[in-house]
Amino acid sequence: MSAVADRVLSVTRPVATSSEFIPLLGGLWVLTNVALGGLGIYIDWPVRCAFVAGLINGTLLSGIAVATASERFQAGTTGLLGGLSLSALRSDGSMLWKATQGLHTFVDNAFRAMGIEINEKLHHAIEQEALYMIWTIVFVVLASLVVEWVRSSRAKG
Repeated sequence: MSAVADRVLSVTRPVATSSEFIPLLGGLWVLTNVALGGLGIYIDWPVRCAFVAGLINGTLLSGIAVATASERFQAGTTGLLGGLSLSALRSDGSMLWKATQGLHTFVDNAFRAMGIEINEKLHHAIEQEALYMIWTIVFVVLASLVVEWVRSSRAKG
């Protein structure tokens, strides 16, 4: 038995492992989001480009959540995202919209404090596109977690 263990442990690893490419993939993910956001504003299709970016982000995040998270964490996240999406039905706006407005105000004040003049129309377009991306991410991850919950409950029963 120890001879087999020694043979398994002495196997050399490949030169380039997949973990070495993770920072590169993370950078590519950020670059894709920025490119889709800029393209949406440039060609005046912010909703379509934000939807595509949200699908990409939601797919990646839901894949990570389903593959690595425990069932309790998945159930808690499903409840949280469900409540977050129900907050959109409130008459005074959703929690995500309020958070986006707060971030917009913070960035405006930070730029003004540094003496940087900003184009408010462009800033508002970026804010709206980010909000569209976030809502798409929420619904994609929520749908993925619900499907995983149904699949796991069928497997148990």
